Amino acid sequence: MANPTRKLLALLYGCRNWLLKQQWFTSRLLPALPRSLRWTLRKLYFLPSDLIERALNDRDELVPPRSSIFTGSVDDFRSSGEALVRRLADSRYLTPESKVLDIGSGMGRVAVALISYRDGRGSYQGLDIVPSGIRWCSENITSKYPNYTFTLADIFNKEYNPAGRLKASEYRFPFDDETFDLAVLASVFTHMLPEDMRHYIAEVARVLKRGGTCCASYNLLDAESLRTMKAGRGARRFTRLGPHWVVDVNVPELAVAYEEDYARKLFEEHGLSCTIHHGWWSGRTDTSREPPWFLDQDDPDFRYFDQDYVLATKVERRDGVTK
Repeated sequence: MANPTRKLLALLYGCRNWLLKQQWFTSRLLPALPRSLRWTLRKLYFLPSDLIERALNDRDELVPPRSSIFTGSVDDFRSSGEALVRRLADSRYLTPESKVLDIGSGMGRVAVALISYRDGRGSYQGLDIVPSGIRWCSENITSKYPNYTFTLADIFNKEYNPAGRLKASEYRFPFDDETFDLAVLASVFTHMLPEDMRHYIAEVARVLKRGGTCCASYNLLDAESLRTMKAGRGARRFTRLGPHWVVDVNVPELAVAYEEDYARKLFEEHGLSCTIHHGWWSGRTDTSREPPWFLDQDDPDFRYFDQDYVLATKVERRDGVTK
């Protein structure tokens, strides 16, 4: 791609990333806009970069058009997914033989990273509530890698699937017990309410093998994140509704945070032993110090780990029973 074009795209992405760090934008302006307008503006913002790449024939066939990506990093789709996969592999939660369940598979960010890491081998199941994401992934990933499959969960979500027919709190994952070695939930519980989250954790525990691990990203609230958020150092300001806090009480699924003790307790109730790695979304500086999740600010992967991560491993409980 020509250098001036790269500079233009970098400017577009830089402006967006700056806006997403501003409380007035993420906690006031965006929630005030109708959902349809938010989604349309997002598409229009990235449309020029899609047109430029198409004109210059500079498209990665496994990376979706930027205007179609509805969650997560847009300008570095591949590298952000690969950063998470590297952390999971370095922590030995992921191996080339792992059977992986990707809940909230989106536009295939984790799937594409796994294809690169495992050279297209291994078992992968993607599950998402957004029809456009499942459609794109099936047409562009499964068609090339049949062992990477995607399933639509037609669950109602006020922000991401307002036409959904099912309740998240009643949805049974379409997989047998103890099927997967690893379950990934990236930016899922950051948009999910307590009753639904509790049910999803139970389902994750059901489909994980003994010794399998759930990797889930969160906005977690403890004394430090509450302090920094109150001081205005984070990108978002949340309002408390109970053990969960939201940016917009009218569209709570837009962004959700959970009290850390509450989230930990839910995992432990379902036989999942937790390790928590703090990110920097709240403006805190005491982020995770445990390798390989600790990243110096000079590390190129640092920006991808703004959220907190719960690593929850399925263990045998004292009564000899696992869930």
